[in-house]
Amino acid sequence: MSRNYDSYDDEIESNDDSDDEYDNEESKNLTVTPYAEIELTLDSVFGTSSDYGDVFGINASDVEIVDGCLYYDEEKDKYKVFSWKSVVGMNPGDGEFTADDANQFLVKTYGSTEKRYELIAAVHPDHDEPVGMGDAIMWYGGSQKHGPKSAAKSLAQILSAPGREMVIRDAEGDVSRDIDNWLADTSADNVLRDDLAGRRFAFFEIKKDSNTSDRKFHHPIVEDVKTGNQVAVNNSSTQSEIEDAGEAAAATDGGVPPAETTEGVPEPISDFISSVQQFDDFSEDRASEILADFIGDESLPLTQDLVDDFGGEEAVMAEAGY
Repeated sequence: MSRNYDSYDDEIESNDDSDDEYDNEESKNLTVTPYAEIELTLDSVFGTSSDYGDVFGINASDVEIVDGCLYYDEEKDKYKVFSWKSVVGMNPGDGEFTADDANQFLVKTYGSTEKRYELIAAVHPDHDEPVGMGDAIMWYGGSQKHGPKSAAKSLAQILSAPGREMVIRDAEGDVSRDIDNWLADTSADNVLRDDLAGRRFAFFEIKKDSNTSDRKFHHPIVEDVKTGNQVAVNNSSTQSEIEDAGEAAAATDGGVPPAETTEGVPEPISDFISSVQQFDDFSEDRASEILADFIGDESLPLTQDLVDDFGGEEAVMAEAGY
């Protein structure tokens, strides 16, 4: 049955009644885009350091696609679950379609950049049984310019035993914007909460409106499959406080503009934003190159004058979340 993702946009009460070292040699590198859903068994979570700064990792086993389309990027050796809307233009319940309508190859071309994905599995939640993909690892970090993403901050606090102490805070109590110094534990040791280990959860992300800006931010939902209870931070914080941290991140990490054209954003700029949003492995430099490609491509409506009127390339990049 298709999930009503809009119902998760309300405030969530705190829920504390959630009843080894990582080994990812055979785990698939997985990204789940908003409004696509998987189910998984939590094995471990950990913080570590990389060339791109601190990152939070989630190891899961017996991962199943519940709602959406699983594609494979052979060039990057990465898997990504796209929502149905991003594949066929509509969500389950909005119109008639089946898993057979998912394209075997998903190709996106932006200027001189082409991303090509091959379909692995497509699951319509109203018609199909979940499809397994084995074990997976998911990574959550951010960028040098804007710091850790809001989803990274939220997951580090709700899934880890240290809770709020898993992240480093500044003098104002906000999570550090230093991408190289926002996780308190980067030892790569397993810090998964004991009460979550080995349990089955639904996992998906929604886009939430920020109270501090006109941007949206990605908010992860981790929900017990048996009870339907959402996982909240397991210490003195409430889930509302975790969401507030995500809203603050939407103001500091650039947020995530909605897929539709945002009010006040010209459609050609919105098209660019939607393009780079779909591929979260683009670095800020790569996204900037794609912006230049958009401007330089005479077949596309985005012009330098439009960019300048919007406030310049820096303003466009900030609107895109960089």
